[in-house]
Amino acid sequence: MLIDKKSVAKTFSKNDYKSLIGKTITLSYKTLNKDNKMVTVKFKAKVAGITSTSNSMGMAFDNYVNTKTLTSAMKANNVDTTASGVAVSVDKLDNVNATTKKMNQLKMNGKRLFTATSVSSIIGTVQTYVDLATNILAAIAAISLVVSALMIIVTMYMSVSARTKEIGILRALGESKKDIRRLFISESLIIGVLSATLATVVAIGGELLTNHLLASIANFAFVQITIGNVVTVFVIALVISLLAAMLPAECRKAEPNRRLISRLISKIVKEAMPVKNSTNCVNEVSSSDFSQTNN
Repeated sequence: MLIDKKSVAKTFSKNDYKSLIGKTITLSYKTLNKDNKMVTVKFKAKVAGITSTSNSMGMAFDNYVNTKTLTSAMKANNVDTTASGVAVSVDKLDNVNATTKKMNQLKMNGKRLFTATSVSSIIGTVQTYVDLATNILAAIAAISLVVSALMIIVTMYMSVSARTKEIGILRALGESKKDIRRLFISESLIIGVLSATLATVVAIGGELLTNHLLASIANFAFVQITIGNVVTVFVIALVISLLAAMLPAECRKAEPNRRLISRLISKIVKEAMPVKNSTNCVNEVSSSDFSQTNN
């Protein structure tokens, strides 16, 4: 018999699997006999070689047993030796679906002769479930986008409320209302970029994990994240962040805090000048006109 390197040989000896060649091994499997009872078919076979190839989709391993050896063991356990399946090779990949369809249409006396299943049909079935899961996750993501927009609005509102004095100081120092608006919008955009980056990392990790779990079905990337998907995520995140920041940014109407600014300047003047001369300077500073800050 010939055994597959990955599925059989390396399970016996990972590093010295070639030493199995020439040795006799015992194989067994369970099946139904002619009386419809479960039996164990057991036989011995000599390892003649080790194969290391699988089909193009990675769905089958190459293990071959001599027909005479296998049928003898089956007859000894009263198991029907009639072939129950056959493997068909198609010349071109584009002809697989058409060949499978024609084989399923073969009939004799009105009865279907074969049930053909191709790798592409299995992948198509799995892909259908993957697409269904993708659509469900997309719907959840849409809800998450609305929630994230509301959270950004709440966060920015809290930021504006907690920084009223800071806004007043900036206005007193000459910052315009547009500058204050740009400040909060910039913070919101930074939140959007960070969230998009985190979402991309999680999505790529999910892609790798999902494809790894489905690798036993077929060597095919069922979940594929492209550069276009990543760019779309960042664009959507930035747009949502921008729109969510516009309303809180418009609520930053804080007048210049003249009293607070006067105290700060007075403190600076007192620390920088002698005590005797600081009183007159402080009085001059306190009477300054801050009306120019209403831009």
